Amino acid sequence: MRGVKSETVRTLILGLVTVLLMLVVVVPVLWFILVSFQAPTRSLSQAPLENLRFTLVNYVNVFSRLRYLRYFANSLIITVVATLVTLIIGSLASYSFSRMRNKVTENLSFWILSTRMLPPIAVIIPIYLLMSSLGLLDTFLGMVIIYMTISIPYSVWMLKSFFDELPRELDEAARVDGCSKLRIIGRIVVPIAVPGIVSTGIFNFITLWSEFLFALILTSVGTKTLPVAIAAFITDKGIEWTNMAASGSVMIVPLAVMFYLIQRFLIRGLTFGVLKG
Repeated sequence: MRGVKSETVRTLILGLVTVLLMLVVVVPVLWFILVSFQAPTRSLSQAPLENLRFTLVNYVNVFSRLRYLRYFANSLIITVVATLVTLIIGSLASYSFSRMRNKVTENLSFWILSTRMLPPIAVIIPIYLLMSSLGLLDTFLGMVIIYMTISIPYSVWMLKSFFDELPRELDEAARVDGCSKLRIIGRIVVPIAVPGIVSTGIFNFITLWSEFLFALILTSVGTKTLPVAIAAFITDKGIEWTNMAASGSVMIVPLAVMFYLIQRFLIRGLTFGVLKG
């Protein structure tokens, strides 16, 4: 009986903690969605839930004043291209590190990860000067290169953990059948590791979709991304909270759609390699 009671108490505590964590995550999102439908004069009201009057004026302002669709397209193009190229390069590199385990590869893989240990503000000036000398400021190519530099270190280490779980016997059997290394990766390793690759791609997409500092410094009019454009609502007269809430609400739509479409891959990727046998 004591064991049953302790298990019940443990379950109740875990359930309560889960509910509290969900409230911490969900309530702010619901709050700014609610604010996005309010009149600008009520954005800082002490009782915003009283006498609710929903309006679409904030969304009209976002799409008219901000040229939202243009900056949305810029963010989508840069993020998608950088994520896809990163997954290709990261898969090849992480597979190599996973299969060639020696002192040199261990040091090299740690060096790749160490490039993300510096705060971005410490390297923004050298990167700006380099991009300026190469004529890549305010270009899609320049932003894709920078975003790849941001995401490749994480991708290599995340994908390496997935490839480490794949038995080497698969590679050896494929080599006996005459497969080259590229065919082994493309036809055997990658299809099995799809959940892990998808999970890594989601992580990269979220990171790059909301990146602000490099986009602020390295873009101007032609390739300005959505986070930088939204910052335009911070004016000398104050912060336009309702417009920022409306633009942020639309900004999370691609993430919500993406999670809905590939949630089964995400769940498999998060549990990939947990069970062995």
